[in-house]
Amino acid sequence: MRTGEAAFGNLVADAMRAAVGADIAITNGGGIRADRDYPAGSVLTRRDIQEELPFGNRTVLLELTGADVLAALETGFSGIEEGAGRFPQVSGLAVGYDPTRPAGARVVSVTVGGAPLDPAATYRVATNDFLARGGDGYAALTHGRTLIDPTSGGLMATQVIDHIATAGTVAPTVEGRLTDMSR
Repeated sequence: MRTGEAAFGNLVADAMRAAVGADIAITNGGGIRADRDYPAGSVLTRRDIQEELPFGNRTVLLELTGADVLAALETGFSGIEEGAGRFPQVSGLAVGYDPTRPAGARVVSVTVGGAPLDPAATYRVATNDFLARGGDGYAALTHGRTLIDPTSGGLMATQVIDHIATAGTVAPTVEGRLTDMSR
């Protein structure tokens, strides 16, 4: 969760994005806590989800420029060498990053829905209320317009539970949303 893409992180980000109809979702790996593996065929319980997402965070929907999305991603990769909790887990985008480059210049490429991120375009971004307030250094997320605020946003844990219930069965995988380009 704190140094690379994670299947459970993908599930959480997908649930957040779907719940609010966002183009993309960014959440911090440090907000996902139990750090367990769920083998194929596992039954996830409400308790499992709440142990993974113990902070009671709510999903917020922001309208941000591509430049702010890029700045937020740079923040997410800035503490990778320490295993910082700000490492991003994402949905709706694919990011190539190089952890050997200086912090602030680690993002090599970003695509949204298969198209290059446009710094001047506006994107609907789902994130958690902690990051939306600039937590973990995500100051860029405070620059946009709030479409769904924390008082209106749903609990992330409930959104994940609802996402699983709607799908019936989920099989999240590591699928190349976050690619370490130094390897």
